[in-house]
Amino acid sequence: MKLRLARVRAAFWMGALAGAMLPLCAQPVPKLDSSSRVWLQRGTTNDLLLNGESLSGIRDAIVSGRGVAAQRVTNVVAATLLEGSAGGLTTGPLDAGKSLSVRIRVDAQAPLGSRELRVAGSQGVSNPLTIQISDLREMVEPKAGGSDEDAPWIELPVSMAGTISANAETDTFRFKARPGTKLIFDVQANRTGSPLDATLLVLDTSGKELAKSEDSHGLDPFLEFIPPEEGDYVLKLHDLRFQGGGDYRYRLVAGVVPYLDRIFPFGGRRGATVDLEMAGRNLEGSERVALNIASDAPLGRQDVRAQTRQGYSNPLPFEVGDLPEARETEPNDATDKANFLAVPGVANGRVGTTGDQDLYRFKSGSDQTLVCEVQARRFGSALDALLTLMDAKGGVLQRNDDADGPDARIQFDAKKDTEYLISIKDLTERGGPGFGYRLSIRNPDTRPDFAVRVVGARYRIYRGGSVPIRCEVDRRNGFEGLVRVSADKLPRGVSVTPLVLGAGAKFGWLLLTAASDAELGYRPLALAATSEQGGKMLARDPQPAEQAWLTVLDAAPFVLNAAPGALVIDQNAKASVEVSVVRQEGFQGEVKISAEELPGVKASGLTLPPNQSRGRLELEVKYDSETGTRPLVLRGEAAHEGSSVTNYAPLPVSITTHRIAMFLTAMLPGSPFFRTDAVKLSAVALPPGSGSQANSTEFVVKVDRRDMTNEIVLRLEGLPAGVEATVANLAAGSNEATIRLLVTEKAAAGKDHEFAVLGEVTHGDRIWKQKTQPITLKIEAPAKEEAAPAKATAAKSE
Repeated sequence: MKLRLARVRAAFWMGALAGAMLPLCAQPVPKLDSSSRVWLQRGTTNDLLLNGESLSGIRDAIVSGRGVAAQRVTNVVAATLLEGSAGGLTTGPLDAGKSLSVRIRVDAQAPLGSRELRVAGSQGVSNPLTIQISDLREMVEPKAGGSDEDAPWIELPVSMAGTISANAETDTFRFKARPGTKLIFDVQANRTGSPLDATLLVLDTSGKELAKSEDSHGLDPFLEFIPPEEGDYVLKLHDLRFQGGGDYRYRLVAGVVPYLDRIFPFGGRRGATVDLEMAGRNLEGSERVALNIASDAPLGRQDVRAQTRQGYSNPLPFEVGDLPEARETEPNDATDKANFLAVPGVANGRVGTTGDQDLYRFKSGSDQTLVCEVQARRFGSALDALLTLMDAKGGVLQRNDDADGPDARIQFDAKKDTEYLISIKDLTERGGPGFGYRLSIRNPDTRPDFAVRVVGARYRIYRGGSVPIRCEVDRRNGFEGLVRVSADKLPRGVSVTPLVLGAGAKFGWLLLTAASDAELGYRPLALAATSEQGGKMLARDPQPAEQAWLTVLDAAPFVLNAAPGALVIDQNAKASVEVSVVRQEGFQGEVKISAEELPGVKASGLTLPPNQSRGRLELEVKYDSETGTRPLVLRGEAAHEGSSVTNYAPLPVSITTHRIAMFLTAMLPGSPFFRTDAVKLSAVALPPGSGSQANSTEFVVKVDRRDMTNEIVLRLEGLPAGVEATVANLAAGSNEATIRLLVTEKAAAGKDHEFAVLGEVTHGDRIWKQKTQPITLKIEAPAKEEAAPAKATAAKSE
């Protein structure tokens, strides 16, 4: 994701200065939790109170996108003070570490929509909060008493942020209106993640209900209200179940504002002019516009809004494509009236009436795989598409609905010079103006390609240290090329060791290293990924979860090292890495050492106390771990001067995992799965001739063979005295053997015993040995009747 950033250059230099002035590790990384306001109007300046953690060292505020500037300001002093009747109570400033004020200036022409707001200081850049830019006057919900007469007045049009903060709460407002005006009341709550299931009502001053809405947009209400006469009216909003809380937030847009219910078509081709139909409220009679799509317009989906003298409407999605486009022409509900559609191409249509179906005829110019796909619900259409592929005479070949939510998709192998029919209808036979769709017929994307995903987004590096950045590659359609990941425009004194991912590699670590005099401060981090396919260079932007930032800090209080730099381990085996820490003068704290996640490898974790500088980090490789060479990154964590410090070993440890010939496990008989959990058996200590089955038990040994079919010799280790075992080897090609135990009267009863099965096989000029997990045998003492001699049973039978 690329974001245009306001005041980034100035923010970096301010960050560098702040970093030089503050002491080592003086504060943790800043964290933002909430903002006093989310929606801001174009052409206004707004003071926001931000809440979070570790905010006292903040020097700058940063907003993504153009037309918006932000700055850190002194926390606003409360205008209202409190005084206690008995004295001893004073009003003080807010905790500077948990709140701060920022001032945001929004240009009159700033693009509408969402932005990311961050704050930054010497210890790094915070997580982002989302703010929204609107053209409406924005106000925070005014609170008042419970009666209609005490309700605050709101002047329309307005956008208002509010909260149903307690159970049984109802937000009530009064407004003035003129007859014949079309007032819009749009509540945005559940759509944005709020638990509020709102009910919205309009009443006259006598309390008579004039309009009501509950579930117009999902669980959110929407009202179009035309006042019958000039005068005062009451607006009420509450939760359907009269629940409330701090997270029951909403935004209410109210007034004579334009509103789009739908547009048609849902998209168009680059370089074309689209005759766009609009349906909605307060559009001032404009039901059609000519929408010009530039030849270089960004491909994909973007938001469009209607603009009138009253302002901007709500946004609706519009798709920009590069395939030829056609518009459905009626009638096309029979095979002999089907519209012809070129391949590849896009048809824009509507299932216009109840029971309607739209038919298209197309021909494949060669033997090829084609995809027929409907896009409807993702554009807000009511259509639940049923897609049917037929031969030229109407014989059904395939049918699909709900391939992607309510949208349908069919992929098939088309024959050269063969005609086909494709039918679209609503699954439940509905139809109408709101049942639009985009139907595309095209080849599937089979081009070998790749994408790189970056884990994390805010990185901190200490002078003289390193920071690894995990990069994961997604290979598509058989792409096997080398992928090179690097970083650009790094701060002075910071270098990069490019990451090269081979054909079998799924992830790796890009390593940034800072010199002892590297430039302090923070700046956006730009990454690039390249490869080659068919003699052509491919460049892709790695995708972090959010805009990536790099902060350079002064030297860490400790340095972490590891040896050896490379290990070779079999699957289902253990190894260790020697780690050491060098503590800087003035730091004597403990250091916790661990490893970044590596699938199939478990690191035990290690804590070095203040008087210890060396230790061994134990590693365990699982039996089904991925083979090959992969990097293991080690990190150390410590508390220093009230802050948490994380520093990394300069280089990852190279772990090469070899495939084993077999893996054995013990299981209870009859288990349908290959299990590795604990096996618990029980039996009673009885003489062999007791005639009871209580002194016998059994289990099975299963093997996962890895290209090996030889006989595996089995024997028991640790079997307690007094227990006799019948052990059968795992025959060549066999995957299971049963082991039976007989517990005699000589076995120690009243306790649990542990033993294991050892398997041994010769394969590939190597003797392979492996033990199963421990098996627990609980030996119980016999009851008196079971302990009676065998001859008593015999006497009874005579």
